[in-house]
Amino acid sequence: MKIPSVALLIINEEVLSGRLSDCHAPYLARRLDELGADLGQIRVVRSEVEVLAASIRDLAQAADLLLTAGGIGPGPDDRTMEALAQAFEMRLVRHTFLENLIAHQFEGHDVPAARNKMAEVPDEARILVRAEGDWPQVVVRNVYPLPGSPSRLRQAFEALAELFVGVPRTRRTLQVEAEEVHLVPYLNRAVRIHPEVRLGVHHGSIEPGRLDLVLESREQVAVQKASEDLMGLLPSVMKPHLSD
Repeated sequence: MKIPSVALLIINEEVLSGRLSDCHAPYLARRLDELGADLGQIRVVRSEVEVLAASIRDLAQAADLLLTAGGIGPGPDDRTMEALAQAFEMRLVRHTFLENLIAHQFEGHDVPAARNKMAEVPDEARILVRAEGDWPQVVVRNVYPLPGSPSRLRQAFEALAELFVGVPRTRRTLQVEAEEVHLVPYLNRAVRIHPEVRLGVHHGSIEPGRLDLVLESREQVAVQKASEDLMGLLPSVMKPHLSD
């Protein structure tokens, strides 16, 4: 099965200034990992058209699928559609279907500027109509713009989830009582024996001097064999044991 490569572009100036913590990347990264996709890059940028367009071009070339988060509303700082048009040298046009949908939703409200902006998309965009009541998904080449509202972003992503199905990774964690510098010879040997398994060292344990050695691969048998071999390589004084 082909593993879809994915990039993520977060558009939020408040995150860059430190005024807000991003909630989109943790959620999307976790869900993409569960689905078995390969998330290779996460980038956070401000809502400047030139910056956005350059990032979109870069990330869309680097991945099979690009998710953007934020910047698709009616406000003056919502510039994702304009940036998409610029990135792919398309015209920004009002889409008739979106115009009619927005006119119906905002019937009786005199907000023409907001209505017009929300109907503007690049001229080669595709409109995916999902379940009744859901906002349609705009697609520009391999780019899927998602809303900035956390609840709406999650709803929009879950409607697209089947696009990101690959092969989930298997993980096993060994805990040891040692300083990382003393582990290096054993870790290097394990990596040489099992190049298909990724081995990471994490200092996340509460107790000082205790490390988590995380082995992961899309091959379950490989992870099991690598963890057994590493257990055998490590000295008993380090008290290696599986934590899961």
